[in-house]
Amino acid sequence: MKKIKSLEIKNSPFFEDITIKFDEKMNCIMGGRGTGKSTLLYFLKSALSIDSQKGKTDGILKSNLGTGEINVEMESVDGSMYRIIKTFNEDPQPFKHPNSDFIALPRIINEIECDFYETNMIEEIGRTPIQRLELIDKKINIDIKDLKKQILTSQIELDANAQDIKTKNNQIKQLHNSIIQYENIDIDIEELQKNEPINIKPDEKIEFENADINEKKRTDEKRFFQKTAGLYNDLQNRISLIDNDLNEIYKNSILDKDNFLNKEILDEIIDITSINNSKLKLKFSEIIKIANQNKELIIDKYRLISVKHESQQAEFVQLKQKFESNRDYFNRLNILTNRKKEKELLSKDIIEIDQKKNRLIEERRMLIDKLNNLKNKIYTLRLSAIKDINNVLQGDVKITLKFSGIINEFENKLRDAMKGSGLRYNELVTKIVETFKPDQFAKVIQDKDIKTLKLISGIDEIRSETIIDSLFDTQDIYQIESIYCEDLPDFKLRIEGDLVLMDNYKNSDELSMGQRCTTVLPIIFAVSNNPLIIDQPEDNLDNKYISSKIHEIIRTQKNERQLIFITHNPNIPVLSDSEFNLFLNYENKKSDRLIEGTIENVKDEIITILEGGKVAFNKRKEIYDIK
Repeated sequence: MKKIKSLEIKNSPFFEDITIKFDEKMNCIMGGRGTGKSTLLYFLKSALSIDSQKGKTDGILKSNLGTGEINVEMESVDGSMYRIIKTFNEDPQPFKHPNSDFIALPRIINEIECDFYETNMIEEIGRTPIQRLELIDKKINIDIKDLKKQILTSQIELDANAQDIKTKNNQIKQLHNSIIQYENIDIDIEELQKNEPINIKPDEKIEFENADINEKKRTDEKRFFQKTAGLYNDLQNRISLIDNDLNEIYKNSILDKDNFLNKEILDEIIDITSINNSKLKLKFSEIIKIANQNKELIIDKYRLISVKHESQQAEFVQLKQKFESNRDYFNRLNILTNRKKEKELLSKDIIEIDQKKNRLIEERRMLIDKLNNLKNKIYTLRLSAIKDINNVLQGDVKITLKFSGIINEFENKLRDAMKGSGLRYNELVTKIVETFKPDQFAKVIQDKDIKTLKLISGIDEIRSETIIDSLFDTQDIYQIESIYCEDLPDFKLRIEGDLVLMDNYKNSDELSMGQRCTTVLPIIFAVSNNPLIIDQPEDNLDNKYISSKIHEIIRTQKNERQLIFITHNPNIPVLSDSEFNLFLNYENKKSDRLIEGTIENVKDEIITILEGGKVAFNKRKEIYDIK
């Protein structure tokens, strides 16, 4: 069983030097107001958390630890022992026994992880969906972390894919703008041919048309040479850049060796990879050589064909000059057919880029499928965890889960995206996010699916067109498509009236503060076997519930996990038969232990400090007529 063995505080401006040795079962920290009970929780949390100085913890450490030191002894599930040292503004420093070997905290965080719940945090969980989800995820912590990393990777891939698609779209747009100047070229050719001189002989016309076609073929040949030579040139440049980068980093690394701290490791890396880099260089040289051979062949043949083109073009010019009386007509026709060829080449470029864009779109569909598969895996994993938790809760409290139900990010992003659309979009945004998942809505927009959009109440054809026009192929719609909406958990408490209704449940965010805590506490106990540290678990709970329910849960739990409670309620330690109890006392501007031990050892302090004294306790006993 994982457990905190001890907490040692040294040179604190608030505490006397103190060492607290915890029991592996139930521990209660008690005392009057201002004695530093909650501060102990923050000290433990700062030493056992990666984000050890976020929010409130930072201020408490600064004022109550100062230049002092926190030492925590921790035993993992497998029996490994760690000592974690924490000082203000420094990350926790873990050392593994028996040799005191340093181990970075992220490497052992799962072995030493504890569950901390600060004052009012339990009630906050009942009100906040994302905190409820984080609580459930404690049940499946490692698996969820791995899947969340994969989600992030998928989103990064989708973002890169979106940039590539937008680049292709911009290229296509530019080509379409260029092609506008050729819009009437077919009409111009047709008009010219209608006014064909009557004295053109059929054999002259055929001769010109064949020569004109051959000129267009020469244009295609030039295009082939230019494109292929360009590809081989790009290949050479890319490999040369990689080769230069490798040379640069290794050259600088060898020059900077004296600046390395762990030279023996770096030397080994440099020696081995330098040998492998030499092999890479040979491969690079081989590839560049082959590419250069192809490029030189292309350039050599291009020189040869250029000479032929010049000769063929000269023959074409001579041919046009031969048609003396109709030279202007043939020259004009040649210019127009050349412009038509330019239009055809632009159209061809559009088709080629569009094909590349379609491949990117297909890749995007696969990435979206991958992302959705990850979402489903997480949802299934959570459902399984919830089933186990519900079995433990036995119907008094129940958890439900809605797939991708936390839609705040989707709603906010869509609202921002629709600013400037001219629509009163607030109501429309609410309806859209309630109807579609982010990727479904993105598909509707990218497919310009007006029919599906019109199915939503309040969105007619004009509004549908406006929404699509404002979002189609924008950065916003690509970002919306890759949003991950977290699953929405609801914690439900069975409400009993005069008639007990087995299915009479209310959601935790509809309950009073006390009912929320009544709902959340059993779930906290059910999700994890980590050491559990709670500040005032009795807050907002009535004593009847503590005496009838909570102490029974605690008695069961303390045999399965370590419990450390900061409490003012005597029912918590007494009814749960707490094994270790510590009372703090603040005196002379320092907090120190007053007394510690079993319930029997500290019963006088429980009566004096928590019950209000023997007189008050006996008076209540007399009033309640307890024999």
